[in-house]
Amino acid sequence: MIVQRLREIQNRYGFLPDKELKKLAEESGVPLYRIEEVSSYFPAFVLERTNPAKIVLRVCRDAICHHRGAAHLLDNRYGLPVVAQQLVQQTGQTICVEGVSCLGRCDRAPAVWVEQRPMPADEHAWVYCQRDQPFLEGVLRRLACGEPPPPPDTDAGYLPHTNANRGYCQPVVGPDDPPPLEAAGWSLDIYGRQKWPRDYRAVRRFTDYLKNLGRPLLPPPRELTGKELDNYIQKWHPMLVELKTANLLGMGGAGAQTYQKWLDVWRATSGDADERLEVSEKYIICNGDESEPGTFKDRELLLRMPHLVVEGVILAGLMTGATAGYIFIRHEYHEQIQAVREEIRRAEGLGACGDNIFDTKRNFSVEVFESPGGYICGEQSALIEAMEDRRGQPRNRPPELTTNGFRDKPTVVNNVETLAWAPAIVLFGGDKYEKGGWHAPTPATAKLGGRRLFSVSGDVARPGVYEVPIGLPLRELLTDPRYCGGIINGPLRAVATSGPSGGLLPAKLPIDPKFDERKRAEAVAKIADRAPTDAAFMEWFLQARVPLGANELDVLELPLDLVFFRNMNSVFRLPVEPMLGAAIIVYAGNVDVLDHAVNFTEFFRNESCGKCVPCRIGSQKLVQIGTDLLQRRDAGQAHMGTEAERLANDVRDLYRTLQLTSICGLGYVAPIPLATALTYFPEDLRPKPAGKGSLES
Repeated sequence: MIVQRLREIQNRYGFLPDKELKKLAEESGVPLYRIEEVSSYFPAFVLERTNPAKIVLRVCRDAICHHRGAAHLLDNRYGLPVVAQQLVQQTGQTICVEGVSCLGRCDRAPAVWVEQRPMPADEHAWVYCQRDQPFLEGVLRRLACGEPPPPPDTDAGYLPHTNANRGYCQPVVGPDDPPPLEAAGWSLDIYGRQKWPRDYRAVRRFTDYLKNLGRPLLPPPRELTGKELDNYIQKWHPMLVELKTANLLGMGGAGAQTYQKWLDVWRATSGDADERLEVSEKYIICNGDESEPGTFKDRELLLRMPHLVVEGVILAGLMTGATAGYIFIRHEYHEQIQAVREEIRRAEGLGACGDNIFDTKRNFSVEVFESPGGYICGEQSALIEAMEDRRGQPRNRPPELTTNGFRDKPTVVNNVETLAWAPAIVLFGGDKYEKGGWHAPTPATAKLGGRRLFSVSGDVARPGVYEVPIGLPLRELLTDPRYCGGIINGPLRAVATSGPSGGLLPAKLPIDPKFDERKRAEAVAKIADRAPTDAAFMEWFLQARVPLGANELDVLELPLDLVFFRNMNSVFRLPVEPMLGAAIIVYAGNVDVLDHAVNFTEFFRNESCGKCVPCRIGSQKLVQIGTDLLQRRDAGQAHMGTEAERLANDVRDLYRTLQLTSICGLGYVAPIPLATALTYFPEDLRPKPAGKGSLES
């Protein structure tokens, strides 16, 4: 794989020397222009012709790091660039200080990434979190003078806030096992919860089933549908049924049914003469390119529970008849990459993966793929493009990845957390997972199933990663001592329920006063046509939380359920679509919502792959509109009357256009931050009265 060779070279030198690129072209037989096409695209690759600096300090500029003062650290008048310029003059060293997209340490912002070219042996980069400017100036001075920097802030050395009952989760350590880091107290961690050794017993349970089956686990004939298909799966693949019972949804954002993905790939052919071969060329890919600002749950899973992720990949491979698995991890997670590689070696030693898994004559290899960088690689088809040594740009679909994925073969792409739940579902049954959801006080039918992790950052007492029952009200997550422990720095002003992708919601969402009893009943009936259980929950929510005639909805009462958020948009007809993802960012007090909305929009502009014109041009236009609004406001020139309406119309037009024409989700969500700011926080467009101080940035 060319991209992995480029990563090795980048890690060794800190940049890509021309001679190494030529050498790679000769050894691989790939034309040099193809290698340069790829190496010039990904932001993590630095070409020699760009004259890379000897010392590089990158400050995360997104979301919570912005909230915690990243803009001040990057200010060209008094920030770190000024110090860097002074050191260049004093020492002759070349030093670069620049902003960078999210580094995945949002719970300890601001985060800073430091490199020296070349890096010392066995070093990847130095990461510093929650450090002030004098400390970071000291880092630059020491490096410029040829001295080693202060010890970095490692992920392994940082104990994140997690569920308060963390203490019970400590797995048994075998004589050859590496000592585990302190666990998080999540029920997901079945080995810690049961005090079991990490022996891949979920894989063994499935391989024992294969041995006792007495025949190959053949996929169902293509003509089977409906009840006949269900009966076939029930008879021959009961563990896949458990996945269906669990109703495990994808935890990466899209929320696709895991059962359906695995079933589709199990049934898919890959060009073999015999369509029903037990094993054909198929792939499992774990998407660990966690790059959405505010999201860092996968960081903890990959570091503290890599055995669950590796086991989930193996289970997916065995249950779908795949031949190999890859765990795609963002390059900024160097400790996580090492932890997963070590765990794969341990699993191979146990016989849980590789050749002849647990004496079944089934082979399934697993390896880590280190990301070349870029938020767009989180989009599953762009991720596959990068793995195939092309620019990471989303594919036009169909065909779908379940039939034409990696190497044009059937492929499952699942999030880290999704796969980490698989061992528990195999060992304890899908009903145990499904019953783990939040139940409303009344009636009994108003319930949701399952559990999931949320990354919470911003103005809360305990930012961290929390496992909660699906459907838990947002208020409990943010204020309960078992979780975040309360909102700090003032009353809640805004919350991003899906990182930048969902924009910023106010503490009170406005409701159309015409939303009367008849319209409520019609909205619930439409949901009932496709999902009676979801309709029952929505009906309970409306009765319990939204009395007739209410003109606003308390955002803290919203249940943390992806399906509910989707239904909420159709029920309340909100002007901007609400979204729920894995990242929840809290803003309190007098935070400047417009400033943060522009920051969110800049992130999407910076990370657009540029493939489709609407996203490439539209995201830049949105940044221009937002920047103009900020500049005019801060100069005391409010947008009024027809001018304000024109700007609002421009944003709405871009919102509709990008959502209709963009190839992937980035273009779909890029207009949402600015749209939410203009819709829900119009007061932030007006200059503050003299003597009141400026809005926080």
